[in-house]
Amino acid sequence: MIYLLVVLYALCYQLQSPLEPFLVERLVGSEGEAASSYARLQSLFSAVQTLGSLCFGLLLDKFGVRVGFIVNFLCCALTYYLLSICDSIEILYLSKLPGLGMAGFLCAQMAVTNLTEEGNERIVALGRLTTSYTIGGILGPYLGGQLGASGNYTIGASYATIGSVCAAILVCCLPGKINNTIEKYGKQQQKATQKAKDSWFAAVSKLLYLVGLLLFAKVVTSVANSMSASAQPLILKNSLGFDEASMGSFMSVKFASGGVTNGFLLGYIARLMGGHMRVVVRNCIAAMAVGYLVQAACYSEVLGNAVFGAGNLPTSGVIFAAPFLGLSFLMSMFQFSLATSITAESTSIVPSEYKGTLLGLEHSLFAVARVFGPAAGISVLQAAGISGLSLACFSIFAAVYAIWVSFSPPVWKKKKT
Repeated sequence: MIYLLVVLYALCYQLQSPLEPFLVERLVGSEGEAASSYARLQSLFSAVQTLGSLCFGLLLDKFGVRVGFIVNFLCCALTYYLLSICDSIEILYLSKLPGLGMAGFLCAQMAVTNLTEEGNERIVALGRLTTSYTIGGILGPYLGGQLGASGNYTIGASYATIGSVCAAILVCCLPGKINNTIEKYGKQQQKATQKAKDSWFAAVSKLLYLVGLLLFAKVVTSVANSMSASAQPLILKNSLGFDEASMGSFMSVKFASGGVTNGFLLGYIARLMGGHMRVVVRNCIAAMAVGYLVQAACYSEVLGNAVFGAGNLPTSGVIFAAPFLGLSFLMSMFQFSLATSITAESTSIVPSEYKGTLLGLEHSLFAVARVFGPAAGISVLQAAGISGLSLACFSIFAAVYAIWVSFSPPVWKKKKT
């Protein structure tokens, strides 16, 4: 049931994602102003989610997963309803405010960590959770793109509103034990009943001490990923000539490539590397850095002129688009694996009574990255093109890799009780 709820959550959200750049351009009118408005829209939603994730972590610790899911889907329904009646840029901005309570994946992560043992079991479960989101992420953009091809850029939101209300009703089918934390010791199972007695600030301080490096890696790499992700629809639309349907298809395939890795390969990778998630994290950071560096080289005017000859550098067609599309698919695998590995490792380190607060903090920091990432990414894209944007993202991942290698301990030490 948890996986089904995540599929519905992702499906409803992704129905509108390939259409939003076209909707913004229709409401604003100018292509240049539309790009800036689109970046501000993404930043506003991320700012709202920054505060919302912190509140949701506390809500989950106090009221449990079932209440969290209901609040999430009702906020989703309100967001999509406002979007479905959107006829001005002001209403489009207003539709982002209920995002304060949109935290479906956070709820699902809390449920999974409550019901699984730390280690490989949790890694596999979190990977399948990402795969569930991927299923919605595959269907949503494709269906949204097909619906939007008619020129109606809000029709997907109407269906998403209905889907979110149905998901809120399905929450009632979740088992009662979903709110219980289960820790396994040998053949015995014990339920953690201790309540957090520390203040919120004391709890956050403790979490930063325990998993500060993990959170640092996630938030800083998220800045680079948000720069790239926010600029990607504009690259597809303006540089590669994608229409509504083809953009939806691309987003679906990209989600699929990342989801397959998490659903079927992440547990194997963890075992292959000795079960230490820090190794997986390090290698994913390195792979992302190399990917962005290769992408920067592929779209470098200097390198292009050397290969094709001055004045003969392709600016369209298959040769121009292939490196961007191929590398985007490849890097999405490492991006999904990096995020899942960090969550799996951090939830195994912190005390169980702080898991909700940890996941809320993690999602909040991720949202902070997306407050600044879109504007920065689109600005760099407009100033330096695809190559400049890729080089900026490479620099961020390279810096994080250097810090990780310098400060990561040989083995994360888990608390024993």
